[in-house]
Amino acid sequence: MELHKLIKEKREKIGLTQEDVAHRLNVTRQAVQNWENNKRSIPNSLLTQYFKLLKFDAEEILTVFGFLDNNNLRIESIDYSKKGIDEFKYTEGETVLTKFPTLYLGVGKKQDKYTSRVNQLAYVGEASSIIRRTNEHLNAKNDKLNAIKNDADDNKEELYIIGHPKFNKSATLELEQMFMDSLLGDKKFKKIYNGRNNGLSIDFYERNAYRKCIFPEIWNQLEKKDVVSNLEEVRNSALFANSPFKTLSTKQQEAKNIISDKIAQTLSEDNQHEVIKIQGLAGSGKTVLMSQLFYDIWKDPYEVVEAGGKTTHQSSVVLLVRHEQQRRTYEQIAKKLNMGKDAVMDVSTFITKGIKTDVVLVDEAHLLWSGNYGRINKAKWEPDLMALHKLANTLVLIYDPNQLVSARAKIDDNPELLEIVNGKNTLTVNLNEQWRIEANSATLKWIENFAHFSENSMVTPPKDDVYDIRFFEDASDFRHEIESKNDQFGLSRLVATYDWQYSQGSRPKNNDKYWYVEFGSETLPWNLELPEVQAAQDKQIPWQEIDMSIGEIGSDFTVQGIDLNYVGVILGPSIIWNEETNSLDIDADKSCDHQKIRKINGSYDNEENKKYLKNVVNVLLTRGVHGLYIYAVNDELRKQLSMVVGTSSNLL
Repeated sequence: MELHKLIKEKREKIGLTQEDVAHRLNVTRQAVQNWENNKRSIPNSLLTQYFKLLKFDAEEILTVFGFLDNNNLRIESIDYSKKGIDEFKYTEGETVLTKFPTLYLGVGKKQDKYTSRVNQLAYVGEASSIIRRTNEHLNAKNDKLNAIKNDADDNKEELYIIGHPKFNKSATLELEQMFMDSLLGDKKFKKIYNGRNNGLSIDFYERNAYRKCIFPEIWNQLEKKDVVSNLEEVRNSALFANSPFKTLSTKQQEAKNIISDKIAQTLSEDNQHEVIKIQGLAGSGKTVLMSQLFYDIWKDPYEVVEAGGKTTHQSSVVLLVRHEQQRRTYEQIAKKLNMGKDAVMDVSTFITKGIKTDVVLVDEAHLLWSGNYGRINKAKWEPDLMALHKLANTLVLIYDPNQLVSARAKIDDNPELLEIVNGKNTLTVNLNEQWRIEANSATLKWIENFAHFSENSMVTPPKDDVYDIRFFEDASDFRHEIESKNDQFGLSRLVATYDWQYSQGSRPKNNDKYWYVEFGSETLPWNLELPEVQAAQDKQIPWQEIDMSIGEIGSDFTVQGIDLNYVGVILGPSIIWNEETNSLDIDADKSCDHQKIRKINGSYDNEENKKYLKNVVNVLLTRGVHGLYIYAVNDELRKQLSMVVGTSSNLL
């Protein structure tokens, strides 16, 4: 059925008028009428939203665009060799695989000599002529497709050639980028040999159909051949979430260009100790931008002018992370992309080594320590930011003041640190778009107000067809609902404010087996307590990806900077209701996070400590991509949260 007829049929079937559709898509009724009468084309930018509104399934979308007609999608595998390509050329003749642009995926297998596990090696490319392009690979020196063959067991490599009559250059470039992105998150593959990052591709006709439906269909076909893993599992991986091969938004690309130009200028003019700050709310794409900057600078170094312009060298780069779980993810990315052992480092290790570096990138820089806190070598010690500033030719910081969660990282009383972060010579690049939370604008505003303790923010969440917000009165229902979401979609976890005792490396004095979180009728151990979780951590697996971590309670120590499909947030005894402002509030004396906050005049309950603890709540409430579930331990707060379901919001 033609698209214009199908959209009318689907609209009428679900009982929507043209006015309803126009309102939901923020267009005129006349526009909807023109689409249904085939007088105008539907704008590419509206296709995804339109199809979701009319409840199209993937097969219907692929059929609309002719992708499933006559079994036009073809995937053929050949031996990657001169003989294999010649045989393919002879037997294939003039077909969709030889006449049209194609994708190709080179796969080799290599058995781990210690574990006997068979790992896969991959390179993905696209070509206007697959015969010509594969022969170019074979005849080239230092070629990545050939490198797989050389590294693989028995020097064997399979080449999967993917074609369809609707493929064009823009589409294959887009699909190539998506393959690089997904292969990085696929546990079947140990190394990805690609070196090119396509970055931001220009918009083209039916682009969303290629992204939302055609790519998954190709991937599913390869999964049936046991080449790749399940796509949902891949997209739940931390490596996929932080991949440098993400297609950036226009705003992200603009920010990247500004930063890249500034770094190039600094290094070419023999400047010293320049600072660039990337700032934005949680979920605004800062980490993805940092990941792509890191990979691109490593892959294509800048030319650095030194010694008054007399000599030059290729720029060095390192990515630093104090947050342990996030560092593990970056280390895995660097390993999978063959970036070398010291491309990613812990902050203190880098400072101790004292190696001057041209470009130092720091993710979650608001976690850098501004005090010594028991470190040795006190005579040589200085705050992290100051030490990094001296070691970096150009220092690039991701810095979100709303995620500054500890007095250990405060800079307000240190003019030198303030000058580095907020000085007139610091280039600040802001990211304002929300990319983590997949919700409508009203829901995003509600979460922002609620998480920032804004006045009158404890009101009914807006109606949202794609994002689920729930408050629970029963702790068991709360826990079971998150476990159910984890069974359905994966990557769903419970997290809590730090309002229960915990001491790393020791056991409770009451002889309990673990440090526990008690909420309502439920009792679960804190994060990193279960032996299965600890064993997986030893293998560098991030906490949220460990299956058994569903039986633990995460904290800002484990989830800052990560995405969860559904997050269940336990607001502990320190989180209360402020009746005067009708918002969340803090009773800091009930917090157990005493490494982060300081007692003043016998009490923790002061404005400085409240600021840090509020930021912890903000971190926890902004982890969920598809849903946010909340259980409050404080009886009055829990009662008020249950009541807002029946109130009306004046935020909208």
